[in-house]
Amino acid sequence: MIIMDITSLIIGFAIGVIVVALAVEIGVKKSVRSEPTSRHTKKWNISEISNPRIIAEYLGDIEIPENSKIIVNNYHDKKKLAGLDVKKHSNIKGNYILGDDRALILAGPIKKDEIGFWTVEKEILEKLNDEFDQRWTEATQMKFEEKK
Repeated sequence: MIIMDITSLIIGFAIGVIVVALAVEIGVKKSVRSEPTSRHTKKWNISEISNPRIIAEYLGDIEIPENSKIIVNNYHDKKKLAGLDVKKHSNIKGNYILGDDRALILAGPIKKDEIGFWTVEKEILEKLNDEFDQRWTEATQMKFEEKK
């Protein structure tokens, strides 16, 4: 009788441990959902980006904040760039806007409602910032002649 009680106790304990282990495993799998580091966008506004740094193969007709740094190859309207910190670089390929904590990478020229995607992925931001810094040192300051 005592042997059966001890055997039942051991079997019950083993089954309990297995059930608890399975419950913990299932609970951990459900709770480990990470937020996406990138998302698609059709509507964006440059004012959503703090301290914008822009690399533009082609810069369309958009409003640019005064605190922006811009490296551009081609542009829609040079007058809109007057008074901004703008450099010209002829080997720019691609269009993106960097902020302090994210980047907007566009599928085409930097213009209103161009399709792109936001990213906060650390490695991508580091590479884009490194590219911006390198291009900034290579680029030449744009000159805006004033008429007298």
